[in-house]
Amino acid sequence: MRLNGNVTLTEIADAAAYLAPISEIDRARKYPYLAPEGGFVLANGRLFHLDEAQLSNDHADGILAGRTPVLSVGSNRAPVQLLRKFGMAATVPVTPARLHDCDIVHAAILGYYAAVPCTAFPSPGTVVTLNVAWLDAEQLVQMHRTEGIGVAYDFVQMQGVTHQFNLPVLPVFGYAARAGVLDCGGGEPAGLAAIPAEGRRFQTLDQHQAATRLRQLAKIDDNRTMAQFIADMQADKPARDAVIERLRPYAIQPQNPPWHLQTVTIDGIDAYL
Repeated sequence: MRLNGNVTLTEIADAAAYLAPISEIDRARKYPYLAPEGGFVLANGRLFHLDEAQLSNDHADGILAGRTPVLSVGSNRAPVQLLRKFGMAATVPVTPARLHDCDIVHAAILGYYAAVPCTAFPSPGTVVTLNVAWLDAEQLVQMHRTEGIGVAYDFVQMQGVTHQFNLPVLPVFGYAARAGVLDCGGGEPAGLAAIPAEGRRFQTLDQHQAATRLRQLAKIDDNRTMAQFIADMQADKPARDAVIERLRPYAIQPQNPPWHLQTVTIDGIDAYL
């Protein structure tokens, strides 16, 4: 792949590890999926390295031009999820970033594919290693849909994001769970074990542990295996909605969060709820 300025990007050698198809059950079990360190470009179903030197030689009308930077806190960090959302023909540049004074924690909802998703939550002194997806206008609309905008998540302008590359000074946006975060004990949330952080204040849970906690709180910790529970939830939206309703007493809302709500009106979200 070639950028403006005659810069050629090299393909990531182990790209298959990040792009391999995931079964419907594993969409929940393996959330939030593998993501490469540093920058990358997803283009035509292939994965390329992207570093700061390459971007510095890209012209002003280059690969980031006209795109909106969106902080990825969960599965959107992962190439396999970007590929699922935007398709084989898409080009999505991704740059490394850090989020300060927040952690990434389990949200008090059950996603439409039965994962316990995540969201940012204030945590003074914590620094989380994430990435930023640079989305064109069409991709941003599709991302809004897949985030269940206005129902599951709000679109927000983030504070406390620092780029690891020297990039244009632009607002960075993201998504915040409307339901709040899951009380994982003692009135506190739990960070995602799969997301690296410095100065973490909360305990961490992996996806299986978070789903187990969710089932306990929603009083559906029956004799079904986790795979059976996932399959049942994926197939039954009213059952998912009932779980989310039962979680309301165990949801924690952030106080003075470091983000600002953005007004977005969009249709086509029902398939992602």
